[in-house]
Amino acid sequence: MSRLRLPLVFLVCCSFWAVLGLCLGGLFRHSVAGLVWGLIFGIAYVVFGSWAAEKFPSDIWGAKLLENEWAPNLYDMLHELSAKMEVPLPTLYSVPSARPNAFVVAGRDGNTAIIVTNGLTRSLEKHEVYAVVALMMARLATGVMPTWTIGATLAGLPLHLGLTLRRRPGMEWLGTFFLAVFALPAAGLARLAWGEGTVTAADFHAAHLSESPEALETALRKIETAWAAVSREGVAEDRSEVNPATALLFAAPPLARADTGAAWWPRLQAQFPSTRPDAAARAARFPARLPGLPAEPEGY
Repeated sequence: MSRLRLPLVFLVCCSFWAVLGLCLGGLFRHSVAGLVWGLIFGIAYVVFGSWAAEKFPSDIWGAKLLENEWAPNLYDMLHELSAKMEVPLPTLYSVPSARPNAFVVAGRDGNTAIIVTNGLTRSLEKHEVYAVVALMMARLATGVMPTWTIGATLAGLPLHLGLTLRRRPGMEWLGTFFLAVFALPAAGLARLAWGEGTVTAADFHAAHLSESPEALETALRKIETAWAAVSREGVAEDRSEVNPATALLFAAPPLARADTGAAWWPRLQAQFPSTRPDAAARAARFPARLPGLPAEPEGY
């Protein structure tokens, strides 16, 4: 199923634009022409989204390249985990957010990057940071991150446009219209790209690699608590509403609750993984290896 997920995302995305073109063409009594132009636009949109996927999620969160001398401990963790898992070393970026979190982006050409918030190392203990970095590397090892990244980009582009328009004076109505039209299809597309089995597999491997399964559990709990506080207090996080479709890329979705801060985002987001502390703890108790992951290093 994981191999078919990306083609299915492409098919659903193109079909949506074709149907939308059919509906718009029908208003002017040119249904066939609308269908054809909608399909052409859908194909172009998929090609553009696949090309932009490497940069879009990180750019809209304001990620900046993190040099080795600025975060030597994080780079040491990456080098160690890369060697253990036989995964190419990803590029490291940081996001200017005081709340802990991290996510991964991967393009179809093999380029990968791990993006961490500034608050990750400030709010978590060293062994918890290691567990979160291990989780990001484990997700890369599953090989599904290009699907997640492209899915989040295809779903997030129209939402980003709608939010941008809504912030401009006189264009609020157009932004609201975009969100009303695309919110539900975008949420469904993002959900289609995400695979629950892969989340569990990555949790399992990260729990073992961290040497302390409890570290991953406590790290995920702290991340979830920090972002839940944003919803409860009504605090506007720097870019927490920029692209909720990127929620599936994070260790814990930055929009903890769909009814606050982004009320227009459908409750389908509730099906995304929140933090999975209990799942991580359960996964660590099972010695069996899961498919799609490299063999565990000797001694683990």
